[in-house]
Amino acid sequence: MIISKKNRVFYFIIFLLPALLLYCTFFVFPLLQGIRFSFTDWNGIVPEIPFSLSKEQFENDVIKQLQAQEEVEFLRNYYQLDHSGQYYRLQNWIEENGTNRKLNDRERKKIKRVLKSVGISPINYIGLANFREMFADQRFIPRFERKYLFNEFDPLPLTLTVEEFRNNLLNHIENQDDQAFLLSNYIYNESKAAYQLIEQELSFAEDERLRLLLSENLYAQRLELGVIGFTLFFTVFNVFFSNILALLLALVLDQKMRMRNILRSMFFLPNVISLVIVAYIWSFMFRLIFPRITGISIWLGSPELAKYAVLLVTIWQGCGYLMIIYLAGLQTIPPELIEAAEVDGASWLQKLFRIKLPLLVPSFTICLFYSLAHSLKHFDGIFALTGGGPGYATTNIVIDIYKNAFLQNRYGYATAKAILLCLIIIIITGTQLYLMKKKEVEL
Repeated sequence: MIISKKNRVFYFIIFLLPALLLYCTFFVFPLLQGIRFSFTDWNGIVPEIPFSLSKEQFENDVIKQLQAQEEVEFLRNYYQLDHSGQYYRLQNWIEENGTNRKLNDRERKKIKRVLKSVGISPINYIGLANFREMFADQRFIPRFERKYLFNEFDPLPLTLTVEEFRNNLLNHIENQDDQAFLLSNYIYNESKAAYQLIEQELSFAEDERLRLLLSENLYAQRLELGVIGFTLFFTVFNVFFSNILALLLALVLDQKMRMRNILRSMFFLPNVISLVIVAYIWSFMFRLIFPRITGISIWLGSPELAKYAVLLVTIWQGCGYLMIIYLAGLQTIPPELIEAAEVDGASWLQKLFRIKLPLLVPSFTICLFYSLAHSLKHFDGIFALTGGGPGYATTNIVIDIYKNAFLQNRYGYATAKAILLCLIIIIITGTQLYLMKKKEVEL
């Protein structure tokens, strides 16, 4: 259909121009502001315009430093000496033509600019210092650290496996006298394939020496995911398992069966409930029900198990939404194709891999994009379940940003992490969309 130039201009003004204005207002401008604050050390609390300045500071550090008389008069119009005669205070209400009006945004920006010209600003630009600190933080990036396996106040271990004794203890001792002393107290038992503590009376000095050797040298190197590592771990497994489970549910519920509409509603229901409420329900289950089923008493309080608990809840809550998208994709497949394949003798697997999955590529594109973006910026479920703990075991980058900004009052540092997260989401989801759209065109 050919559209005249006049109509194109009309459609642009009516539809595209408002959309572009909204896009710039709610995305481009906040992003640029975020980039600006990411280069500062602002704490997010101190106002950009000081509400009060001491008399000495205002007159010596501000008024005397300004070159233009116009700027001096401008500031004196908005900063006035209080009753004590000690401070100049910012006037939020200005008298004009016999009426009082509130200080507007244009005037605030000019005040900030004039004060900044003489070096008075709560925001100091520190360049890339926030980004350098971020990647120098050992808690933020994946790392190997020592996990000590013995406390000097605990009873001496009676047996140690060969791997524990040699790799986690003996190889960490460099002094040969200490090695000989250790081997004189732990003897290899061939029948048990382990090193056993000799049953003998140790003097106080020998006991202390043995305990010190074990407490300082009995450790294993363990990979700590850190904030970035846990974010990637959570994203990869959540995207994979939630999409697999949603696809399987969609394939089953696409069949002709009784109560399929009720089953669809049941699997979609967790997505309707607030994730905070879902988290509290599951926290009850992890504390009272799961210990009886699995025999493991601590789930959310265990650094090793908490991340799997969080993952389980998120998959359970989110797969229903993805299931609906896959169901919609399955129902757009022409029935004639399936019937023709059945006439030709195609098996269920052949119909699945030759017809259904190729035609579901647009659904895969949407579901992968949604689950990727949602996983990278997930907050409420993890925060309600564990608060990012125990320690930092379940702290993803969004929770880390929240803690930096609102608990530690490091607004500039948190904004730098937010900009990094924004770039990561744009790159990953953009690459995924490009590859999947390319696949759609090929099919």
